[in-house]
Amino acid sequence: REITFTTLGWLQSALWQCIFTNLWAKGALPMYANFFEYPAYSLFLMWFVAYWREIHFYCAHRGMHPWWDRENGLLSGDVGAFLYRHVHSLHHKSYNPGPWSGLSMHPVEHFLYYSCATLPPLFISVHPLHFLYTKFHADIAPIGGHSGMDEPVAGSDYHYLHHAKFECNYGVPFPVNLDKIFGTWVEWETYKKTGEMKVNAWTEQQMHDPDDVVTSLLKAGQKQISLEELAQHSKPGDYFIALYGQVIDISNFISKHPGGEKILVANAGKDATQKFESIHAASGGFSLVSKWCPESIVASLIDWKGPAAPQLAVRKYPGSLMLWPAVALFAMGSVASGL
Repeated sequence: REITFTTLGWLQSALWQCIFTNLWAKGALPMYANFFEYPAYSLFLMWFVAYWREIHFYCAHRGMHPWWDRENGLLSGDVGAFLYRHVHSLHHKSYNPGPWSGLSMHPVEHFLYYSCATLPPLFISVHPLHFLYTKFHADIAPIGGHSGMDEPVAGSDYHYLHHAKFECNYGVPFPVNLDKIFGTWVEWETYKKTGEMKVNAWTEQQMHDPDDVVTSLLKAGQKQISLEELAQHSKPGDYFIALYGQVIDISNFISKHPGGEKILVANAGKDATQKFESIHAASGGFSLVSKWCPESIVASLIDWKGPAAPQLAVRKYPGSLMLWPAVALFAMGSVASGL
């Protein structure tokens, strides 16, 4: 997943370069070819890129996180919660980031991210070097920024906390630590030594651990119960079943079961693997758990000797909706080439 979406990001970056160099060559956008024709202006812009990049990153990134509450949607006016749910959450699947995580984003997020390079030439006259410097920095910086390592490697340990807790450390300390200003900064050294996160009340309320299916499986693997303990969870409001050695809490799902409550009640507190396979082998199998009961795996059975849970299906390539921004940019480039 990370390699696929990172490659899509680099392709979009290259396409922007093709579009803008073509527009400059055709005189459709203002630019100047001699860098030292305006030495003070040129050098100032090169110096300012470092500031512009990080301020732009904070604003674009913070805008894709909940503005008020992560349960909100567009009807609540919370554009950030909507963008997080449908766009930025893809990036946050990398809850333990590495170098490939940095540009592993939805193409819509790539579009917003690379606007640090594409917006200025639309409004001011720049030398192509200003554009390329900004764009190449945007290409490369996420590699070190997502290493999760302290100095001297990359010094991006603070951003590891963002991926681990989500609603803190949106930006970088340089040139202005906007997280400190808005009360969302968590000091890595303090957290490492004491586990404390001194943030404002909103941030403390919104921070949470990763809640995807894979993480739920990892957490569940840390707790084990016996068949005798499983049998105790067969009362109204407290129904567990076991599938492939995984213990699943179906208390909230039982009333929503498409096949009715009766069969689940009859198998509550038991290992229902054989019964489950006989009914659902051809209709989705174990993947139905993540569809109907996300985050419901609470433990694993002690000394389970039956078959392991089948691997949840993972789509190796993005669907067509993921690719539409790249297709749109390609069409724009083709039109620009014909101008």
